[in-house]
Amino acid sequence: MWILALMLLVWPVATAQAEPPFDLALPIDCRPGVDCWILRYVDHDPGPAVRDYACGRLTGDGHKGTDFAIRDQAAMVAGVEVRAAAAGVVDGLRDGMPDQRLEPADLEALGGRSCGNGIRLDHGDGWSTWYCHLRRGSLMVQEGDRVVAGQPLALVGLSGETSFPHLHFDVRQGEGAVDPFVGLDRPQDCGQGHRPLWNAEVMASLAYRPVELIHVGIAPTPPEVEDAVRGYHDRRELAITSRVLELWVEGYWVEAGDRVQFTIVGPDDAPVVAHTVELDRSWAHWFQFVGARRPGDAWPAGTYTGEVTLQRDGLAPVTIERSVELR
Repeated sequence: MWILALMLLVWPVATAQAEPPFDLALPIDCRPGVDCWILRYVDHDPGPAVRDYACGRLTGDGHKGTDFAIRDQAAMVAGVEVRAAAAGVVDGLRDGMPDQRLEPADLEALGGRSCGNGIRLDHGDGWSTWYCHLRRGSLMVQEGDRVVAGQPLALVGLSGETSFPHLHFDVRQGEGAVDPFVGLDRPQDCGQGHRPLWNAEVMASLAYRPVELIHVGIAPTPPEVEDAVRGYHDRRELAITSRVLELWVEGYWVEAGDRVQFTIVGPDDAPVVAHTVELDRSWAHWFQFVGARRPGDAWPAGTYTGEVTLQRDGLAPVTIERSVELR
């Protein structure tokens, strides 16, 4: 069996001009902007700087694919399907690598298996698609299988070179990577190409967003980021005796100067939390919380709604909210 041995940061950008034999479907079973988010695009800068297809910085140096993140590890355990973006033949796969958040010191131990558990589909004429970081034991196909567009292949996981559960999806023509938002050519340095590889419906659903707030919650104790990303603070009910109510948020690609407003409104419509933070530095991955102490022996029972709104000059405000019941 051919063993998948993908090095995500080294292959060249495609120069061949063979027309793609497909219009790509969404390779993951999710609703973009609701329960999945693109957190990294293909890097178009040939040097050490970074530049995504929209001339933003939502990528990494040498990154050659599109990363679709899901909300947290609880969603990963529940299961999010990875699906074939186009009809093809399975001509490479790997399974058996553990699902674990990788620390920088652990990279060498991967031995070149940065894709983790993965699948490669051959689409003919030198075109292939790659699906990486799959959940161990979740692969639903075997080498040589013919698949159709939309067919389930596996589940999103946390294997290989990754610190958050996501699907790394990339397209190749020959040995070169092709950005599905651009295709084989475009008339300008920024923006999509004449013929992006996504089908029209998918392309419309994947509007470029320069900042993302992906997760929010109200916790009964100051939350640790590790616990939040594991889904421990994704609760819908809390006790009225909770010592504090902490409104927390997780986001990506925040910038210095962003203004973030945290509010919690209680069952009597009175503000429990009303605090604005101005960020003093930029973060690719950002986590913050603001809270209030319990007034007296218990909180008033009822619904508490937390809302986080990020404002940046030149962008429409980005808002995320969550309600909990205190009983």
